[in-house]
Amino acid sequence: MLRFLPVLALLAATGAAAQGAAEKAAKAGGEPVIGCTSLSNLRSLLRDTKGDTVAALATIRDPKSDLGCSTVERAAVTEIADHAALGGRAYDCLALKGTAVCHWVVAGTVAPPEPKAAPPAKSKK
Repeated sequence: MLRFLPVLALLAATGAAAQGAAEKAAKAGGEPVIGCTSLSNLRSLLRDTKGDTVAALATIRDPKSDLGCSTVERAAVTEIADHAALGGRAYDCLALKGTAVCHWVVAGTVAPPEPKAAPPAKSKK
């Protein structure tokens, strides 16, 4: 068992570094964010394209593609509606303006807007 601990630590560090890089790209407004209405389809897309954004964009833009995936406009994100972790990877389902269906993305790729502060309550005298 002790022989595997360094491997597990390396895998954990690699996953954390990848997620940290995704968060930095999201904050910087970097690569387009791909979201799918089905987590299964998102995972399939990522697996088939080996996480290559250019290949994933080509796949979802193909008229024959029926994955239910599209690019997500960061300005349309209202909140993170759901979260899941599968196979050592985390995913967020983003609530978007204009639709009742959340879109699954790799966790940390889009930061939801900060909630607006409520106006101060008026005191009654």
